[in-house]
Amino acid sequence: MDIEMLQIHANALQSSITAYHEFLICYKPTECIVYGFVEGNEDPMFYRGLIESHLPEGWELILIRAGSRDNVLAIFQDMDWIRFPSKQVCFFIDRDLSEFLEGELCSESNLYVTDNYSIENDIVTFGTLKRVIEEVLGVTGLNVIEIGKVEKIFKYNDSIFREAMAPVMGQILLWRRATKKVNLDNIQPKDFFTFVDAKIMLKKEYTSSDARVQHAAICLNDIVSPFHELAASEAEFRKKDGLKKYIRGKYLLWFFVQCALEIHTAIPNFCEKYSSPPKHRVGLGVGNCMPIIAPRARCPASLDHFVDCNYVEYIKEIKTAPHVSTGL
Repeated sequence: MDIEMLQIHANALQSSITAYHEFLICYKPTECIVYGFVEGNEDPMFYRGLIESHLPEGWELILIRAGSRDNVLAIFQDMDWIRFPSKQVCFFIDRDLSEFLEGELCSESNLYVTDNYSIENDIVTFGTLKRVIEEVLGVTGLNVIEIGKVEKIFKYNDSIFREAMAPVMGQILLWRRATKKVNLDNIQPKDFFTFVDAKIMLKKEYTSSDARVQHAAICLNDIVSPFHELAASEAEFRKKDGLKKYIRGKYLLWFFVQCALEIHTAIPNFCEKYSSPPKHRVGLGVGNCMPIIAPRARCPASLDHFVDCNYVEYIKEIKTAPHVSTGL
């Protein structure tokens, strides 16, 4: 193992230890609190509101950022489950490309794994978009026909975007299988796409899948895999429902924000009452989108069930247990 890899492991260990120590400091066994470990900085923006809506009055949720998926799993494996009730302390991770890499993740009752690539994937729906263009971008009063037009353009754009990103995801899968440490943030979907009257289009230089994959390789300072390997990887990605479930969530989030903004700009094409786009109620961009969009997303059924089976069940058990103080 080279020095760089040793440093990566050391940093991960330090991050997981820091998150665990934060938990120990804030853990109060007799208070009305449930706890969770999440991966990154933006995860609480998605999980907190959806989970707290399930909790009774007087109960608090504390979410601790572990820094990465591996750190969350490391803390989960090392947790002392004799000392801490498993239904009180839960863990939340993205599925990522585990379906293609290490197979199914462990199915422990207090470990939540997203249905799709990441939590961002659950945000990218027309229902969320409709709320965003109304509540954030100020587009109100659309009738049923106009809403239908907006929905049609969103679904068209969504399909085009996912299709275009499939070859790139096939190459990413090969890089990941080669255990390469690649920074996928360096691949920017905005390089590939443009919009005309709210309709997404590939830029001329990226209409071929080869050009998109080659550009992704340049962004990561890497090389494109041999043709037969790339074709097989993309075919596997598609066969396992990759277009619907495993496009990287951050790429989809960029698409969602840009699509909403473009629909806002082109709203006079869809609605006669607007001669120009209405003023934004809140500024929206990729940098600030998560705290704005996440509260407007619908809770996945799997997360509903998970919260009920863990936090809600724990609270019920605490309330009925003799000689247990919960601070109420």
